Parts: sequence; C-alpha cells; structure tokens
Amino acid sequence: MSTKMYNIGLFGAGGKLRIENDFLSFQHPYGRTFSVPIKDIETVTIDTKGWGKGILKVIGKGVVLATAEMPITQANKCQKWILENL
Repeated sequence: MSTKMYNIGLFGAGGKLRIENDFLSFQHPYGRTFSVPIKDIETVTIDTKGWGKGILKVIGKGVVLATAEMPITQANKCQKWILENL
C-alpha cells in the first residue's frame, strides 16, 4: 500500500495526517499523536468548540477512536481528506 500524507496548515505547522500500512495516524508538532487501524474507522466527524476551534473525531463501531483539536477550517479539510482516502 502506498503512503498518503496531508500537511495540516501552512507547511505542515498544524501537523500531519498519514495513511500508511493500514493505519491512519496524526502527528502534531507539539507531540500529540494518534494511530488508528483503517479497518476500524466508520466515519469522521467534527464538533465545534467555540472561538474558531473544532475537534476532529475518528469514529468506529459507535466509539470515538481518536480526537484532535484544531482550527475549524483545518478540521473540515482533514475530515474531507480522510473520508476521500479511506
């Protein structure tokens, strides 16, 4: 399987999403990360938090598998990229 990568924000300053070896992983420049098996992912949603922030949620079998807080515009782009590349 090929590696797909999405840089969040300008020059990846908001982190990186990567699909590689049947896992979706996220790495933030300040150390926050998650890694989720693609086979477990059912959908990706966004909760608005206020002040322009959003929480990207990776959902599988009715359970939140991973979350990441980021600006809402970046969360929307990440959601679209994940759903298009699963």
